[in-house]
Order: sequence, then structure tokens, then C-alpha cells
Amino acid sequence: MVQYYEKKSGDEKVLESPKELQRKLESRIQKCSKVFIVGHNNPDFDSIGSAIGLSVLAEKYGKEVHIVVDDDELKIEPGVKKIMENEKEKYSFITKSKFLELKDKYSILIVTDTNKKSMISLGDSLESVETVFVLDHHSEGEDTIPTKNAYISGQLSSASELVARILYLSKTPYPKEVANYLLAGISLDTNRFRQNTTDKTHDIAEKLIKRGADIDFVNNLFLEEFESYCRISDLIVHGTVIKKYSRSLLNPIQVSFSLNREKPTQIYLKEDYAKAADRMMKFTGIDAAFTLGYVDKGIVHISARSGKRVDVGTIMKEMGGGGTAQSAGGRIETDDLFRIEKRLMCKVRKGISSEEELTEEPPTIKVKQLKK
Repeated sequence: MVQYYEKKSGDEKVLESPKELQRKLESRIQKCSKVFIVGHNNPDFDSIGSAIGLSVLAEKYGKEVHIVVDDDELKIEPGVKKIMENEKEKYSFITKSKFLELKDKYSILIVTDTNKKSMISLGDSLESVETVFVLDHHSEGEDTIPTKNAYISGQLSSASELVARILYLSKTPYPKEVANYLLAGISLDTNRFRQNTTDKTHDIAEKLIKRGADIDFVNNLFLEEFESYCRISDLIVHGTVIKKYSRSLLNPIQVSFSLNREKPTQIYLKEDYAKAADRMMKFTGIDAAFTLGYVDKGIVHISARSGKRVDVGTIMKEMGGGGTAQSAGGRIETDDLFRIEKRLMCKVRKGISSEEELTEEPPTIKVKQLKK
């Protein structure tokens, strides 16, 4: 489902290829005054890796280029913070206020790893630049950024995969550190190449390794700090319930819902919810996992993961978010976390029952302690 298009007349949309995207993107970069790149709020490895890769592409043409990261430093995932610290002398990381100071009407803005206006810090400033590109692998929604320059493909594992392809097609040289960050982005969004991959994903990963990407370096980025491990364990142990859906008890679809029921107002990093959902999927018999809770006061984040039996992307789209069939998420402004959980459970039941007729749902299993 490649949705890269340019409006040519009326509402006509003309599909194009990654090669055509690469040519058009480079053409616009050459003509602009400055390049600004922004990923989603609370950047992860895919967001920051693809942003750095795009920065390399812009610098190839001698352009002034800046990566906008407008998050509280304390809320940035440790691995991402490490990358930014290591690369701050080579790449320009700026805040939203600095962007507003530096931009002009001939600047272009490239949005990576999201297509939602509400998910970027510059959502209210999109009209202040001449051109906006959107490069993403999540599904569209009502909040999708309105632009004629959008490449949104559910066939991609990650934004880093697309950016790595663009760099390859454009024959742009880049150091091994950038290859590492792009490989980390792909690895994150494929759960270490266990899901959401195609032959093209593995092909581009091989090309990154040939460019110097070090698998050991990437694996070290994923090593959990003890504090992070404890946060995620609390999220799972203090509030996971497992619901079963099936036409029979012999082969039920089992879905887990995790939130900190002892301390429901506890604020976590967005990455904590993603890691908790990934961890739940490692348990035998779990077909889909949803983790939810606050990332800020009044803002609930949901991370969803699944195997082959549940399409969490469609379910999360119903919740106002999006993603792929096996990896999705979203956020909602609310002060009632449990109401959101009930709504989510209804959407999950509806999503599963649309594909198979369900019997009466067996009793919910409350999980107090989980062991692998």
C-alpha cells in the first residue's frame, strides 16, 4: 500500500516509487534555502536514525540543515539521548523556538516516522514553510498532515528502511555511525527482525552492514538499564489482564491489556509501553498485547503488538491512532485511563469478531506475576 503522491489536477493522486521520491526530494533540497527535519515527539531509534540519515542527504548539497527535537531531556529514551550526545558536534539538534527563529518561507520541512500533525512539535507551524514532505510507514488518519508530498507505505518496516533506500539510490556516502543508527531504527520497529519485514528490509539491512553497521553496537543500544527494566516490570506485574476470544476453547485468541492498576497516574516514557508490549508477546499463547498509561498529565499513550491472528493497526486506527497489522500505537487526551481501557477492549472484541464469530467470552484472567 504505497501512497506517495502528488496532486496534479483536482483530487487525482499519482502513485510513485522510492526512486521517484528520491529524485523529487533531492530536487527540492537543492532549490530550498534551509532544511528542517522533525520526527514524532519523544523520538525513538527509528525517528532519530531516519532524521540523521536525511540530514546527511541535505548536507550533501551544502544546505543548512537542522533536526528539531523539542522534548524534555528527562523524557528522552536513554539510547536516543546517547546518540544525540555523541552526534551533537556533527548534526544540529534544535528546539521548536529555534526553528521559528531560523525558518523562512523558502525552507522545507521533512517529517519522518509519523504522518500525524498532533505527533510532532511543529504541528501548528506547518504553513510557515514552503514545502512539507512526509515519510512514514504508519497508517493515515483524520490527523494526517495535509501535503501533496507524502510517502506513506505500510509495506515498509520503518522510516529508517525508507531513508536507507533513499541514501542508497542517491549514492550518498555516509559514515558507519549513520549506518548503525539506521540499522537500529529498522531493528526497533521489526522487534529485532522478528516481524514487519520483507525481502527488501533484509536487503537494505545487508547494505547497511556493508557500509559499516556493527550489529554488536546496535545490540548494545538496546540493552535495558536496570531502572528501565524495573519500570516495565511494574507496568506488567501490577496490572495485566488477559482476555480470551474464540469460537471454541481449543484455540482461543489471547489478548493482554497492561496498565499500572496500583498507580494508574504513574507517568512512563512512550518507549516503556512499547517495550512492555514487546515483552508480553514473548509469553507463550499471547496473540496480541496492548499497554497503556500516561506519558504526561492528561495524555494516555497506547502501544500495541501482535502476531498473525490480530490486526492491531486496524484496531488502533479505530482508537484514533494507527500503525501496521503487527505494530501500532496512539495517544489520547484524557483524565480517565480506565474508560480508555474499556473502550479499547470493546474495539479489540469488535476487531476480532469481524473476522470470526465468537462464543461467549471466558472469564478474564488477572495476572499478578508473570514468568517466562
